[in-house]
Amino acid sequence: MPTPFTERSSLPAPPEAALALLVDPDFLAERARISKAVEHEEDVRDEDGTTVVRSTRTVSTSVLPRVAAGFMGGTAVVEQVERWAPAAADGTREGTLELTVRGAPVRLQATSRLSPVEGGCEFELSGTLTVQVPFIGGGVEQAVLPGLLQLVRSEVQLARERLAG
Repeated sequence: MPTPFTERSSLPAPPEAALALLVDPDFLAERARISKAVEHEEDVRDEDGTTVVRSTRTVSTSVLPRVAAGFMGGTAVVEQVERWAPAAADGTREGTLELTVRGAPVRLQATSRLSPVEGGCEFELSGTLTVQVPFIGGGVEQAVLPGLLQLVRSEVQLARERLAG
């Protein structure tokens, strides 16, 4: 059964400036480094007005809970696709995120939103983590989700620092 989550953070810039940073190749490379990726590749492009970010990161499974790492060996290839729609009239940017682990029954699906607020914007990521392994999938989800959310928080902190100048 999918495990739901919601993460909210504030950023010190309006949505358009925040999004410009979040899709910047230098920021994406730095994001990969703070996730301790041993290899990474990023691709950013416009597809009919939608900004699409494709990232691939090879990470050591030593940072995962033992039950999760046991399925994957020494490294895991994490593939992530983010799609950001054009800005709404008030500047809000909405998107989707899909994260999979190559060769593993792991899938994170989420919606993302950058909403204007006084002093910047609010970043919200809301979705589900699914690990399709009979009998233990829910336990693996509960074990892995805190680490994924901590990674999201570290990426938001990096964005805050970069946006603050």
